[in-house]
Amino acid sequence: MTNGDYRQVEAYKNVIDWLNGRCRAFTDHSRKRQVKADWSNGKVATTGLSYLGTMSNGLATTGVDGLEVIIAEAGISSWYNYYRENGLVTSPGGYPGEDFDSLDELTYSRNLLAGDFIRGNEAHKTSIEKLKKNLDRKTGDYNQFWHDRNYLLNAQKVKAEVVFTHGSQDWNVKPLHVYQMFNALPSHINKHLFYHNGAHVYMNNWQSIDFRESMNALLTQKLLGQSTDYQLPRIVWQDNTAPQTWLSLEDFGNQTDHKTFSLGTEEAVIQNHYQSSDFERFGKTYQTFNNELYQGKVNQVTIDLPVTEDLHLNGRVKLNLRLKSSTNKGLLSAQLLELGQKKYLQPYPGVLAARTIDNGRYHMLENLCELPFSPTAQRVITKGYLNLQNRHDLLKIEVVKPDEWMEFQFELQPTIYKLKKDDTIRLVLYTTDFEITIRDNTDYQLTVDLSQSSLEIPYQK
Repeated sequence: MTNGDYRQVEAYKNVIDWLNGRCRAFTDHSRKRQVKADWSNGKVATTGLSYLGTMSNGLATTGVDGLEVIIAEAGISSWYNYYRENGLVTSPGGYPGEDFDSLDELTYSRNLLAGDFIRGNEAHKTSIEKLKKNLDRKTGDYNQFWHDRNYLLNAQKVKAEVVFTHGSQDWNVKPLHVYQMFNALPSHINKHLFYHNGAHVYMNNWQSIDFRESMNALLTQKLLGQSTDYQLPRIVWQDNTAPQTWLSLEDFGNQTDHKTFSLGTEEAVIQNHYQSSDFERFGKTYQTFNNELYQGKVNQVTIDLPVTEDLHLNGRVKLNLRLKSSTNKGLLSAQLLELGQKKYLQPYPGVLAARTIDNGRYHMLENLCELPFSPTAQRVITKGYLNLQNRHDLLKIEVVKPDEWMEFQFELQPTIYKLKKDDTIRLVLYTTDFEITIRDNTDYQLTVDLSQSSLEIPYQK
């Protein structure tokens, strides 16, 4: 299968070539009746969330003439970072155990037709077995399979105007995807990011921002050639401290100022092994694990840190760690939370008014929605996962010697988040994450030297 690689992207590119008269098209496989796009002005935009946003990213990196705009909503920029993280086999949030072969099966639409199924299913099954071998679920290493599906490598070829939307609470297509693609694009093109506080969701029908009409104005300029004074800001960010509030920013990351927090004065131990009853309980519903993690009830180290000044986090939080494992391996999971019972923006839109927006998705009436601003005990700011064998570099595998101290830096997912003076942030360190990582129940422990460890927050002034 060509899922995600440039052979699949070429199929989308061919459509744009056809719309510009550079490629032939036919009514069916017999190729007897050619169809010409003589109605087209050759100017094209692509849009869509998740898989469609991903294909928009890949298509833009071909630099194809005629592609004027992409609107990539929660799109993947490197498939490795979707199914792997820092040398670990990981799952997209909400889909524990899923890997690339699952997606391949889901998107192989030719098996939906009886004739195609009879003719091609055996070859498809053979290709699936080859795919399983190539994706290398045993090690989690970056290899040629993932390299072929890394659009960041060709980001400098992008010529189209680019619009991204992405959520700070999207643990399916994590914020790293838009962060890396946004910063990899050439400096001379127009690029824009709508960075909201939701999960893996559309934002076209939210009350607080007229995203749909913004895109209509942009497409009127780029596709129809209408001259207007409309200009999109570089970054439109949803303020996490208030409901229905958006601000414009100039950059995502690339901050020079950092606030450092010391993690403590003692050594702290993280046990990996659970009793079989707990391991089975967490395995059945990862939501139970997450709830107990936030309550401090699982195998974890929990560190509460007071915020002594207003901080506008912008970029990647970094952990500087001194740590050892009792065995020759180890995985480390980390989450940074804002702690305290108060109102936070919730990750999924709530309905304000049912079926009130005309000409919505599929040209139907659509609900008017908004992210609720409601009280909870904490809110995830960012998280990350690391294979200790890749503690310094994704492409460098290092030995983990039992009971020998290791020093390294661990960057969490990028984000933008406001903290106020007297807030409390909570750092949680643990091993197995029952939603994201391989579920390992071997008996080992990690020891963290808190006195030689710290947390750095990049912030903008």
